[in-house]
Amino acid sequence: MLLAAFALLLTVAAVGAVARGGVVERRGATLFALAWAVSLGAQALSGETSPGPWLPAIDAAVLIALGRLAWRSIRPWPVYACGFQLLTVAGDIAKWVETGLDVRLHLTFLAATSFGAVGVLAMGAWFPPRTQQK
Repeated sequence: MLLAAFALLLTVAAVGAVARGGVVERRGATLFALAWAVSLGAQALSGETSPGPWLPAIDAAVLIALGRLAWRSIRPWPVYACGFQLLTVAGDIAKWVETGLDVRLHLTFLAATSFGAVGVLAMGAWFPPRTQQK
């Protein structure tokens, strides 16, 4: 159910990026779709619901790529996506720091922050900022 909801949100964001967004939105949609595909591949290879040590690496790579998008863009959504992605990376690190962390709580936190990052992409794609009239 959660996987289908995330796929739906990512699809809505990608359609918005292609239909109404600019280059930044299309790159963001491609980044999230690619990261999600790699994450699913890592899950399939590991045979678990969590891709294990690959997940922090994937999340860190997405954070770096979003940072580059935010640095070059005049759009506000990549900055907010960086914030959500930074929380995701912090959640990955939290599992190493607190080994007794409840798995359901940890996965719920990671899912919520991932939904937040893709959600701001969808908002940025479907509702681009208005151009200033001078």
